[in-house]
Amino acid sequence: MKVYKAFLLYFIYFLIVSNSSILMAQAPLQTTQSQDYFKQVDQTVWVIKDLNQVVNNWQQLGFDQVIQLGTVEALVKKSGKKIKLNMAQANLGGAIITWIQPLETKSIFAQFNTSYGNGAMSLVYHFNSEEDIQKEIKRLKLIGIDVWDEVAINTPSGAIDYVFMDTRQVGKYVLGFTFGDVDKKITANLTGQNKFAMRQNQYAFVARNPEPISDYWQKIGMPPLTMAKPDISDKMYHGATADYDLKQGWQKQGKVPYEWCFSLRAPNVYLDHLKQHGEGIHHLGFAVKDMDEVIRDYESKGFHFSMSGSWGEKGKPGSGRFAYVDLEDAGGVTMELLWNYTNTN
Repeated sequence: MKVYKAFLLYFIYFLIVSNSSILMAQAPLQTTQSQDYFKQVDQTVWVIKDLNQVVNNWQQLGFDQVIQLGTVEALVKKSGKKIKLNMAQANLGGAIITWIQPLETKSIFAQFNTSYGNGAMSLVYHFNSEEDIQKEIKRLKLIGIDVWDEVAINTPSGAIDYVFMDTRQVGKYVLGFTFGDVDKKITANLTGQNKFAMRQNQYAFVARNPEPISDYWQKIGMPPLTMAKPDISDKMYHGATADYDLKQGWQKQGKVPYEWCFSLRAPNVYLDHLKQHGEGIHHLGFAVKDMDEVIRDYESKGFHFSMSGSWGEKGKPGSGRFAYVDLEDAGGVTMELLWNYTNTN
């Protein structure tokens, strides 16, 4: 009888554990729901080798809303070490940029700059509190995404705290978090005004394969990539006619869409970026009112247009033009000019 009771108790325990495991396996994690913080990028952290050169180039492009923070000290959490950086913040047509020039070799910024070169490392999103960030870190940990590192940068106005998630290998850029109001106070007096009244209207990336990227960011909480193949005419590449081709993946979770560019046929700037930097953030798009005026001005200052083209039926609604400004010497992130036909043109 004792053996029978023991067997019965074990059998009941086995059923409970088995059913619990099944229920746990069936219960979806909170990973595919859209996360509100993705609706607006707070800032782009952009790592460069020569801060003054980058700032000067963007000022020549007509963007002078910049605050130089000088040499600052930062505490890196994982190593516990203090490092020094040159830092500036800017408003480029509505996009807040944090430029960082690492002055020491042992930091995530130096690590990124060594492996990638000049370029944008992270899109950073703002949370109301550190507690909210910790909740998001725990949520992401459940789906296998850990913290890469945490950095507190001490500026003259106070400390700016960043959490950088380990998303670059699969997601192609670093997901960043921040909280507090120090950086907002620093940039409060920076407007989006610039010489040609441009407005930033796109974050764009270069990668090789859309499917794993789409699945990865959807798992995190962003919409999947909506694929499209643009019909482009008037194709130019470094001043000569070309027959490049590409497909696009779009994510539209907020006011400023994300464009993923995938090369289908060379030559094009996307393959150039892959060869020089690898997969990652490729360009910022800006809406312009007079494309030809901007091109004339930039070329007169020595800037080079790497690739351009048109879409739609010329002179009709739905048509437009684009042109990429080669800014490899101005921080490694390309600038795309975008002009759309309207009835007032």
